[in-house]
Amino acid sequence: MLVVLSALRSQLEDLLTERGQQILVVVPPAVEADRKARGVPYSMLTVAAWDDRRQLSALAGELAALPVESVVTTDEPCLRAAAFLRERLGLPGQSRECAIAGTDKHIQKDVLTAAGVPVARHVPLDSVADIESAAELLGWPVVVKPRRGFGAIGTLLVRDQAHLDRLRAEGAFGPQALPASLHASGIHHGLDHASGGLMAEEGIDVAAEYHCEILRHHGREVYAVPGRYPGPLLDTTLLGSVLLGPDDEHAREVVDLARAAADALQLVTGFAHAEILLARSGDLLVGEIGLRPGGAMLPHLLGLQHGIDPWALAADLAMGLTPQVDLRSAGPVVAWAAPIAPPGWITDMDGVEALQKRPGVIDVHQIVHVGQQSPARVGTLTPAGHVFAAAATAAQAEARARQAAAAWRITTSDRPPHQASPVR
Repeated sequence: MLVVLSALRSQLEDLLTERGQQILVVVPPAVEADRKARGVPYSMLTVAAWDDRRQLSALAGELAALPVESVVTTDEPCLRAAAFLRERLGLPGQSRECAIAGTDKHIQKDVLTAAGVPVARHVPLDSVADIESAAELLGWPVVVKPRRGFGAIGTLLVRDQAHLDRLRAEGAFGPQALPASLHASGIHHGLDHASGGLMAEEGIDVAAEYHCEILRHHGREVYAVPGRYPGPLLDTTLLGSVLLGPDDEHAREVVDLARAAADALQLVTGFAHAEILLARSGDLLVGEIGLRPGGAMLPHLLGLQHGIDPWALAADLAMGLTPQVDLRSAGPVVAWAAPIAPPGWITDMDGVEALQKRPGVIDVHQIVHVGQQSPARVGTLTPAGHVFAAAATAAQAEARARQAAAAWRITTSDRPPHQASPVR
């Protein structure tokens, strides 16, 4: 039996089920309710908080009576819990030490610094009351974030004292209205009560932000694919990426730095998603590295560009199979862009067909629909849809994807449909 810990996405357990594997899925209660409503065929157990040792110890006791072969996950909030269970059950896999380094941003940066990997200067904070003292040490601006955060949720760039005062007055450090499925991570408590503490780091003047998607199997690199975001994640409303070829001026350096970070975190088998910052000074440094596949639509982008299916490869790893990838080196470059719907109730919007006719567009995913309320932005997790475009170069593909996303007409009202005036 394979035990899958699942907090954010169900692709791994869905694929294992399709392959006829006997699985048991551990989820938060809110996720269990959603899965039951879908009628999933596998059994589930629940954990209300991924870092609650009492609950995890009780879960380990239940699992000890079952023929569990491995405990796996592809979700960052579950990495430490999975390592804890493996240790209690005497199963192979990522150690707790590696899981902690992969999920605690302060410890991670200390590990990277000790290995000679460049990162921003940083300090742990006892509370948001320590932000001023951190700024005295690091200088303004500072980036404040939960040490155990993910998806940029709760991460704030504080520009100066006046900005800090304004954020406090607005309640920016307090609880956040997040989906119930995220509550097991504790991220909804906000920076005032961050589970695992918080940290501050110097605010780098970022010219561009890159990422690198890595998979290793027993020390062998299966792939290391670099990409570039449309802008620094903390300084843009744009969400998307374009994958880079070896001819890009920073591609090789990005890959080398990501590999060094993965080495420092002792990644032997598994995925890594590294985010690399290009400072305006010209220096490259590691922003963060997560020991899991990239989020949002990065897996789909890898599939369109290179024929890589991270979820199928994750299922291979869970089943003890050797992952095989034959990277596509020829063909056009693919870019992804995600439009964000204006706030309010959606009264009208273009159909997918309209975007599919735009130059270079090869795929469109629609998330929101007329009659729904535009979802609030949750870190980097809640766009209105996704547009994928291809072209001969990265710059051209990125431009096409952005133009198509910008052209996606979505009209909203501040009143629910039954209160809104007729749309003509």
